[in-house]
Parts: sequence; C-alpha cells; structure tokens
Amino acid sequence: MKTFITALVCYFTFSTVSLAQNNLSLVPASATFVIKYAGENFTKNISIKKIDSYNFIKEDFFKKLHLDKRSSLKNTGINFEQDSYQYVIIQDTCINFVSLLNIKNQAQFLKLIKDNYSDASEPVNKNGFSYIPVSNTTFIGWNSNMAVIVNSTYQNRKYYFDDNYGSDTGLVELKVDTAITMEPDTTLTEEEKEAKEQEEQRIRDSIYNYKWDLWQQQQDMIAKKQQQATAEAIMQNTFTGSVKSIANEAGYQKIVEPAAHVSAWFNTESIFNQYMNYFNRGTYGVVSSITTPYYSKSDGFNSAVNVYFDKDKLRMEQKTFSANDSLNKLSLAVMNNKQSNGLIKFVNPGNIGYLSMSINTEAMANYYYPLLKSYLGNASYMNDYTDLIDVYIDLLQIIIDEKGIAELLPGNYMFVMHDMKARMVDYTDYEYDEEYNRKEVRKTKKELSPDFTFAFETNRSDFLERVAHLPLKYAEKEHFDYKQKDGYYVLTFDTGKYPINSLYFMVKDGKAIITTSKNIVDMVKNNTGFTTDDETKKEILDNNYSLQLNSTKLIEKLQTQFNTDVNKKVSDYLKQNLGDVKMESRIKDGMIQGTATMNIKGKHSNSLEFFFNIIDGVNSIVEKDRQDKEKKMN
Repeated sequence: MKTFITALVCYFTFSTVSLAQNNLSLVPASATFVIKYAGENFTKNISIKKIDSYNFIKEDFFKKLHLDKRSSLKNTGINFEQDSYQYVIIQDTCINFVSLLNIKNQAQFLKLIKDNYSDASEPVNKNGFSYIPVSNTTFIGWNSNMAVIVNSTYQNRKYYFDDNYGSDTGLVELKVDTAITMEPDTTLTEEEKEAKEQEEQRIRDSIYNYKWDLWQQQQDMIAKKQQQATAEAIMQNTFTGSVKSIANEAGYQKIVEPAAHVSAWFNTESIFNQYMNYFNRGTYGVVSSITTPYYSKSDGFNSAVNVYFDKDKLRMEQKTFSANDSLNKLSLAVMNNKQSNGLIKFVNPGNIGYLSMSINTEAMANYYYPLLKSYLGNASYMNDYTDLIDVYIDLLQIIIDEKGIAELLPGNYMFVMHDMKARMVDYTDYEYDEEYNRKEVRKTKKELSPDFTFAFETNRSDFLERVAHLPLKYAEKEHFDYKQKDGYYVLTFDTGKYPINSLYFMVKDGKAIITTSKNIVDMVKNNTGFTTDDETKKEILDNNYSLQLNSTKLIEKLQTQFNTDVNKKVSDYLKQNLGDVKMESRIKDGMIQGTATMNIKGKHSNSLEFFFNIIDGVNSIVEKDRQDKEKKMN
C-alpha cells in the first residue's frame, strides 16, 4: 500500500498532472514549499500517448500502480492537460505534503482507488466530498471534479523517558510491584542464586517491555487521530475553497514565473522554523511554535526555481529576495563585488570545468549578525532570552574584525579543473587461505589524477606567505616532503601512493594559488596566463557566480574508471545525449537571480522528451544487462 501511494504521488509529480481550474487559489499562504506543474507539457512538449510508449512507464510505474501493461494513462480518470500544484504545510502539529489532482472521469479514478485499496476502511462521507484513510499517514479525498492526497506526519510524539522519568505526568501508569520478594534461603548454592537473580531480572524486563509497548501504542493512537483530523481539515478547506491563498502574496508573485513549465517556491524562514521544530520536538515546548497558523513572508528569503523545457536545452531560472527591506539590502550588498581579470587567466581552453565566485566578504560577515538574531530570537526555547542574545551577538560583532577578514579574503575566487588523467596507484589488499590466515598483497589500480588550480585574491600577502612557510619547520619531524623552491612551495607525495604527485603553493601579486600543475606555477612566475575566449570572459566578469562543465569531456575521463560493460554502455549513451552545463548568478531587478542550463544532444523533440528518453534509455540498458546475465546463469 505504501509502495502504491509513493508511486502514485511520485508519478503525479513526475508526469505534471493538472487541475481543471486555477488551483493556485487553493494553495494556502502558510505553505512553506510549493510546486507548480504546467499542463502545457502535455499539450506542446510531450503527449500522453508518447509517455505511454516508454518501457519504464509500463514496467515500473504501471506495476506499482497495479495497472495492466495494456492500459493507458488516459484510463486513470486523471486530467493531464492543465496546471496542478503540490505543497508542504505545517498544521496542527503535523507536517503535511498535499497533492491536488483534477478528476476527468470520476468512475475511472474510483476504480483505480478501489483496485488498490480493497482492504482499506470504508469511505468517510463529508459535506461536498468523500475521503478514505488508506494508511495512518495517507488520506485520499475526492468529489466529482477534484482529488486531494494528503500525507500527514505527526511531529509532537512524546519521548517515553522524558515523560516517565523526567516528570510526574506520565500518561501510562501501571501499578505493578516490580520488587520481587522471596523468603531468604541461606542454603542456596551459587548456581541457584544466579538462577534466582536471572529470573528476577527476566520479570523486571517483561514489565518494562509491557509498559514500553503500551506507551508506543498510545503514541501511535494519538498520532493517528491527529493526522486524520489534520488531513480532514485540509481537505475540508480545499473542497470548500476556504483558503487564504498564496496567490495574493507578493513574495510568491514576484519570483514565480507564470510561463514556467515547472516552478518550485520556498520560504527559507518557514522551512528553517519547520525543521528546528522537528529536531527539537518533545523537549523545548515546540507545540506553541509549530502550531503557528501563518508565517510572515517578510521574515526571511523567498526563493523560486522556474524550469523551462526548451527545444535544445533544459533551463532553470532562480530568483531570491526578501520583502524585508533591510534583509534584502544586506543580501544585495553581499553580491556587490566584481571578479578580477587577474583570476580569469587561470581558465585554460579545453578545461573540464571551472567555478568563479565573487562576493563582498565584509558584507557577508555583517549579513550573518541580524540573521543570527532573527533565528535564535525566534526559537521557541529562546523566547525569554532575546535581550541576552542581542547583547551576545553585538559583542561578537565588536570582537570580530570584518574589515580584517575582508583584507585577508576580499571575496574573489576561481577553481579550474584543467584535466584528469588516469594513472596507476599502489594499494594493499588481503587474501585468505583455507584456514583463514590473512596474507597482505600489494596490487595496483587505475585512478584519475586531477589537474586543478584554486586561486583567490588577498590584501594580506604577508600573512598568507607566513602560513605557506610554516610547514617547513615541521616537515622533517613529521616526515612529509615539503620544500621551498624559487618563489613557491611544493608538497611531494610518495610515488604511486596517491593519485597526485605534487601540490604547489604560491603567493604572488595579491593572489594565493594552490595547484597540481608546475606549468601554472611557471606561468604565474612569468606573469603570463591562458588566453581565455571572449564569451567565457564576459560570463565570468558579468556574474558573481559562473560555472561551466564540459559534460562530454568529464564522461570521457570517468569512463577510464568503469570496468563493467553495462557502465560503459550507460556512459556512452549519456555522452551521446548530454550537453554542456552552465550556471551563472548576479543582481538583477533588485534581487539575486541566476540561470542554469543543460544543453541536450541526440534526437529529442525538446528537453522534456529528452528527460523521459534518458530515463528510458538508461533503464533499457540496465534491464538488458540483467536479462543477459540471467540467461548465462541458466
């Protein structure tokens, strides 16, 4: 039953099912996480007929949904043609994951439910809808037009030891005399005394286990009752439309793009509180905090990822902002920096990938103080100590020298993976004879040796030079090979023991460099650099974060580590279909915005079809390999 529910909800998520009405109006403003799926995916990007044709849909999803392989998604009674939503909400001490589904054919949908829940309890009829509890945590409600699936998890289970040993308010009280009294018998032997003690301990353990079982049963009953009540309340509000919708929230409207094929929105403040309460439940009076019916969207940062299934690429647009003006200004100040040309010269043509990062370190340090005050001050167990917290954090701000940190690390960083080459590495294995005596055996294996550079700017070259020089004092004593050469330092590893031979350290012209490449060291000494193409330069200089990954080259390098035929076939298939990955982020329109793209290759109508084709292709390769192995065994 759990497998079916998981498959059902995952399938709705995966296949972007939809409702006939604008169900954003049924998503409450107190939701901490919201996903929207656009029905356009089926009308323009991929059809239900096409999805029906995939083997993994027939073999895996249909099997878990107990659908006949000859059946079709059209026969599930679910509408796949308009927008739908899923969301997470904290309500009545429960965390709830809610899926809203449109029913196109009620008879078909009820048959789907009946075929899988013949052993479930009878439907509960309410005003305007019915629902069925298919497990203690999962509830399905429906009327002629809509279905709602609620997965509810009670978060306030009490701890046995806290309630029975930490206070006098234990809910389970068994008046059992655990003292075992027996007439003293001085003639007992040592063996008889030991047997007597073991019997007394067995009785004590039985009583303890009995009390423990009763306690767990009681907590299960409380959880079941609360989960059902919460799920029923959510369904009642949904079917009657009694919802204060997130559609009217500026924190949602501003960053969720209506044209996106899929969008995921979340409020960091709400999620932080949710999981703080989850980990602290049962100890710090979490009930008063977790039952708060509404989280202000101005308290924290709102983030959204808008996904587009373009013809030649998968594109994700990310936006983050806070309606709290002071917090938003702090976050924008963190991005108030620009990457330097001096670090671009480390990006070589034909690299596997690079990551460029440019932030304002001083602003980053200052950003954390109000954030700490907000999070700690709002924690339920800190309510009586907010003044103390403010003083402590203010003292911390006085002690920490943000300007000094910014002098050491202004905020410009560059990491480049130049190349990866296979090399033989020694290792120790063990063999055993018939009497299980262990024998140490020296072997070799092929591992990838990364050729990389990590460089960052600094205004305290003197300090970093001292740090780089310090290991020289301890190298001989600690038995590692660390030497100072002509303007740089080198740590040399034992030949054949590690994937890399040497690691170089250098501080020069306001930059600190850590690299595996002697060529990079010589390049810095000679004040030269790689010739980086104009497009890459622009992407690095125009963004606070910039990442590029050559997927084809990365897969080719990783293929040297694959030993099985199936892994090689999968990697070949991915190499033929996966394109390069790019990510970038900067300030735009008064908020932090970023774009991530993955280009696609191969014969795909668009990137959504590519997504399905990749899953089906990999699944087919793995399944064929499994069948071939079974034939050989037989």
